[in-house]
Amino acid sequence: MSSSFFILVGSFASTISTLNFTPSPPSLSLVTQTTSGTSPSWLLSNPSNSSILYATDETDNGAINSFVVNQATGALTHVDSIATQGGSPTHIGLVANGSQLGAANYGGKSAFFTTLSSDQLHFSNPQLVNFQGTSGSNPHQIVPSGDQTFVSDLGADRVWRLVQDGSANWSVQDFIAQPTGSHPRHIVVDDGSLYCLHEAANTLTQQSISVSSTDAQPNAASSISIVPSDTSSSATLLAGELLFAQNPTPLLYASNRDDPNSQGDAIAIFELNPLNKVAEVRTGLQHLRGVALIGEDDAYLIAGGMNGGGIKVYERVSADQGYLKEIAAIPAGVVDQPSSFVFIPPQVAGVLPTSSAAVANLPTPTITTSVTPSVLHSGCKRRLHIGI
Repeated sequence: MSSSFFILVGSFASTISTLNFTPSPPSLSLVTQTTSGTSPSWLLSNPSNSSILYATDETDNGAINSFVVNQATGALTHVDSIATQGGSPTHIGLVANGSQLGAANYGGKSAFFTTLSSDQLHFSNPQLVNFQGTSGSNPHQIVPSGDQTFVSDLGADRVWRLVQDGSANWSVQDFIAQPTGSHPRHIVVDDGSLYCLHEAANTLTQQSISVSSTDAQPNAASSISIVPSDTSSSATLLAGELLFAQNPTPLLYASNRDDPNSQGDAIAIFELNPLNKVAEVRTGLQHLRGVALIGEDDAYLIAGGMNGGGIKVYERVSADQGYLKEIAAIPAGVVDQPSSFVFIPPQVAGVLPTSSAAVANLPTPTITTSVTPSVLHSGCKRRLHIGI
């Protein structure tokens, strides 16, 4: 892909930023910023219409917002909002074959679901699945798999398996136990395997599961540390993101946060079948929180440092080239507290492929075209990646 494209950046500030990335010659720049709630920490693009964006509002009174993306300018227009009925929604995912959105209420000990309207921009029929009976429950990610939904629960050391009844109501079918104190943060479900990244244990595990089975306690086939080999043994790290790339060879990317190494946090890279760590790539980023695959065929990986280092784009290259090659960056302070990324494929300039009824008479979004670097801070709890 040689054409430039937009990348939207969620944050723990009050704005969603739009970046422009040009692959050749590689360049990354800030285009605009749009005010969005208090903490739009997680972003999700509608896979059938890239002009539709969803964002969390990760606050004590959590919410999900919908936006229309102007494909020509990168600006956003807010359309609808719905409360998640629980605090600190850390992640949203499309479930029920794309007809609903689900949110993991980290502070609310619950999973929230809402039905999408025909234009995919409006919310209705809110539903809550509570995990209140579970000590220390902190749901962290919503991952669809067929007609089921998996919810990683960092506090309960479980991965919940949810199913729908004939009335499209969600309930807990069972759970897949994880090691006590490991804190399962993000998961990938692929080809009969559950891959789980554990925040406290700093491990990536693989468990064989059956899509339809209620056998909730499969044995771990593999458990591998993601801590870099040159990190001090006394360091206290937290695992961050888990990404799955299908092509050209299936790979998993797992990130760490808060590594004291002078070269910053690292991304560990794993081959599958069998699960095997094949590389560690230092990023120079501090508190590496947001990581995402972007571009056609997931040709690039983007990563952001919450506490320093800015935002960097890597080309996914061959094993003999080191798997990841840094090709573009913007410095720290340009985007405040980056936490998630969404790739917007190139479209015909000015075209918004949404229904005319959905976008007619929408208010002009609040846009900031100049950026003042600000002090970055942490104190965050969460976040990626989608399952298959």
